[in-house]
Amino acid sequence: MPAARIGEALRMEPDHSGSLGEDRLTPKGNPLPGKYKHSFWRRSLVARNYDELEQSLASTVEQLEPYSQFFIDLMADGGSARLFIGLFLEQENIGIEISPDLQGRCSRLGISLGFDIYGPD
Repeated sequence: MPAARIGEALRMEPDHSGSLGEDRLTPKGNPLPGKYKHSFWRRSLVARNYDELEQSLASTVEQLEPYSQFFIDLMADGGSARLFIGLFLEQENIGIEISPDLQGRCSRLGISLGFDIYGPD
């Protein structure tokens, strides 16, 4: 699927996107070697602290729920969708909990939750 179709379907502009077979570019538009091996579409959202994480995710899911048929079709065509969460820790240990309700809403859309956790060092 061309990346432009994703933005059209979701009625949002990406921060960075690319389509299968196109020349690779950095998020700032500088050329990279090679061509994209798959299409992708990325939009960044920021939660200022861990206490806001679930509310930020819930708000994002609420924005995506009207487009549930798009996600169903995407999966049926072999595509996937993920909410990528990058956690930058200021201390050694924190607790993050995602409610069953929010997990269920993501699951019904076919959207996975992906976490990258970066330690304080």
